[in-house]
Amino acid sequence: MYERKTKEQPSISPPPVGTVGVTRPPTDVRIGDFILLDGQYQRVQDMRSAGTSAHRVLHFARRTPLIMREARTTYRPLERR
Repeated sequence: MYERKTKEQPSISPPPVGTVGVTRPPTDVRIGDFILLDGQYQRVQDMRSAGTSAHRVLHFARRTPLIMREARTTYRPLERR
């Protein structure tokens, strides 16, 4: 059946306050960064290498770990000087 397209973008919740989003490779992700997963921003609590330096296993508080194999947008808190 034909599905009519709307001009509205699917709603994505705004990023955490005080963060800036940048596309980063797995090697540049830090503990404390936020990643959008399943419609919610999850904070990286811990991470491990996944066999190679190009992959990371990211651990979150209330979610299963994520194997990050390619660059994706992460939200990092702004640094105060």
